[in-house]
Amino acid sequence: MRRSDLRLVLMSATVDCDKFSNYFSRCPVVSIPGRTFPVEVYHLEDIVEETGYVLEKDSEYCQKILEDEEEVSLSVTQKGGKTLQHQEVIIRDPSAGWDLGPDLDHFSSRTRQVLQYMNPNKINMDLLLDLVDYLEKSPQFADVDGAVLVFLPGLAHIQQLYDLLSSDKRFRDKNRFRIVALHSTLSSKDQAAAFTVPPAGVRKIVLSTNIAETGVTIPDVVFVIDTGKTKENKYHESSQMSSLVETFVSKASALQRQGRAGRILRVPLEELCLHIMKCQYGSPEDFLSQALDAPQPQSVSNAVSLLRKIGACHPDNHCLTPLGHHLASLPVNVKIGKMLIYGAILGCLEPIVRPAKNCFVPPHPAPSAHLRFLNGSFQATIAAAITEKSPFSTPMNRKEEANLAKGALALASSDHLTIYNAYLGWRNSQSEGPRGEASFCRKHFLNRTALITIENVKQDLMRMVEQAGFWSPGPSPGWKRPPPPAPPTRERVAVLKAALAAGLYDNVGRLLCTPSVDVLERVACTAETPQGRAQVHPSSVKYGKIYLRDTTLMSPFPLLLFGGDIDIQHREKLITLDGWIHFQAPVRIGVIFKQLRKLMDSLLEKKLENPRMSLEGKPGHQKAKTTALS
Repeated sequence: MRRSDLRLVLMSATVDCDKFSNYFSRCPVVSIPGRTFPVEVYHLEDIVEETGYVLEKDSEYCQKILEDEEEVSLSVTQKGGKTLQHQEVIIRDPSAGWDLGPDLDHFSSRTRQVLQYMNPNKINMDLLLDLVDYLEKSPQFADVDGAVLVFLPGLAHIQQLYDLLSSDKRFRDKNRFRIVALHSTLSSKDQAAAFTVPPAGVRKIVLSTNIAETGVTIPDVVFVIDTGKTKENKYHESSQMSSLVETFVSKASALQRQGRAGRILRVPLEELCLHIMKCQYGSPEDFLSQALDAPQPQSVSNAVSLLRKIGACHPDNHCLTPLGHHLASLPVNVKIGKMLIYGAILGCLEPIVRPAKNCFVPPHPAPSAHLRFLNGSFQATIAAAITEKSPFSTPMNRKEEANLAKGALALASSDHLTIYNAYLGWRNSQSEGPRGEASFCRKHFLNRTALITIENVKQDLMRMVEQAGFWSPGPSPGWKRPPPPAPPTRERVAVLKAALAAGLYDNVGRLLCTPSVDVLERVACTAETPQGRAQVHPSSVKYGKIYLRDTTLMSPFPLLLFGGDIDIQHREKLITLDGWIHFQAPVRIGVIFKQLRKLMDSLLEKKLENPRMSLEGKPGHQKAKTTALS
């Protein structure tokens, strides 16, 4: 007999069962134990004791240790600019360093001294080298076959330890050691080496970020060295910016690294708030405050502010605009959804678009500013793809070669269109067979798996847009092979950039210095953003200690069409976006773009009233679009 009143919730053992039980009115919990494997844990004090590690006073990993007395000189600047020199004697605090407590009394004095003065904020590479050597030579572990997995915070630490291991005479014998790096930016071939079991007698040492914590499983790992550090993408509510911050791992992550179990899920709030408003559940802040794990009110408020900023909901209530209703029908990030919708209106859905972080406005531009292009042979195709991972890889010790290869594919001062160009080249290389495809990827340091992902995601997105009624596929070519993609014209690139601006605004910065057109000349490039000044990341095809990755140089027109609030100062002949982006231009330019925005909104409203209405423009209309946006 079926129980209509019975609800069964299945979950991982790593989830807090009591929290769920309390949320569902103290419902009963059935626990099914699983099979576990014993893990022997050694802490820092054990490692220092066993390896015999000695921390020298002048070591970079040692905290500053004062002698019994130390004289220091202080410079004091008074009001008016006068500087006074002041000498002071500092008496050493006998309790300096860490308070070890009585639990470590049974360790040697050498170990206690190391623990007391070792800098906890620096990863001790010397100790890591000694530990790997100890695992190899110690009678306790020397006969244990298997790999060593070392968790490090980021690529810089991986590179540093990789170089140290490679140059250390204890690990130079390639018949005894195989050193492998595992990072998301490395090529598939380099990453595959981490999963290959070496011959008997060869010790594999895998240097990895937390990608190996939950994302992958290395079958032959028997030793895990956890440095206790990771890099997290931290969102700052005050500045509304994200940055990678090095931090200590949580206890849960440390246990996870031991047993390789458990996952963390982070859900963007914009899409959730969008659907709350679509279902007319009232204020997203009030609704989400009743959730099992309620998000921070400031995070919800920021999500609603973003929806208002992109025009998805009205500024004075929680009602969706026509754009918001259309976005709710697309199960993607709201900015990507907006990019797809306006891409359909502009007739450029099919070219590649890889969403990322930023668009740039040239310093003090005039609306007549023209686009500048890099010469090169472009092999174009009709495709659209959105992916979170760049197809460009950076192998260890070949960074400069990889940068040169990426620069060779640079297109229109845009990282997004550079990826577009790489994708097109890859698609055309497939006509030369597997060898030609592999050769193209190898030559340009491209990750074939990432390119295949771009293709697969593109197909999914096109189906979503088709189901939402914004695009319809053309007639089937039948048995004929489709022609090779045509090179993108200047006008076509202008339309692509406009679609990018529609989706990525307000991730925009105004260039304070313009780098050379030569992408090989790494000139520092600073941009002014609403959150402050930042520099273009060196990996960008537009180079330059807040870094901006994946950037595109924009002309003013797309921003005037898809940007923030337009303010026209008639006397000064100045057009201002969002109070900080200024264009010197005739007043009529601002008036025209305000009217164009109203026409765009009207088009979306008509589409909402008549879902079957086609947005595909005629050839003459397409020409008018490109002329206006160039």
